Amino acid sequence: MKPIVIATDLTHTTESAIRHGMTLARDLGADVVLVHAWEPPAIAVMDATLALPPDQLAVHVSALQHRLDEVAARFRPEKLRLSTQLIEGPPAAAIANFVQQTDAQMVVVGTSAPRLLTRLLGSTAEAVVRTAPCPVLVVRAAIP
Repeated sequence: MKPIVIATDLTHTTESAIRHGMTLARDLGADVVLVHAWEPPAIAVMDATLALPPDQLAVHVSALQHRLDEVAARFRPEKLRLSTQLIEGPPAAAIANFVQQTDAQMVVVGTSAPRLLTRLLGSTAEAVVRTAPCPVLVVRAAIP
């Protein structure tokens, strides 16, 4: 069976999406891939952009993987195969590309309440809906 991809930004806003995705995967008997899309941090100085040195970038990537593994461990369901994957690139494009490469049956993404900037520029969830080659389940963050 094709996997279900659950995208997380590693914040509490995607916890509802992770829970819904895990429940759906359990009900369908599907494997789960928990993904986090990231872009290499850079520092803008005047007209130039400076990238992190390779050793600091490796530390950053290691920290992201550790955080992703922690999130997976918190939500790891019994009797389901769950893997994690860091994917590099602008989040919406990286998620859509990963979903296509893995031939996923569905992608689950979280979203928070619309903010002014999100309304003007669009959200990652909205962009995934427009570009993913499979069904997308968008789950609103739980309201505290």
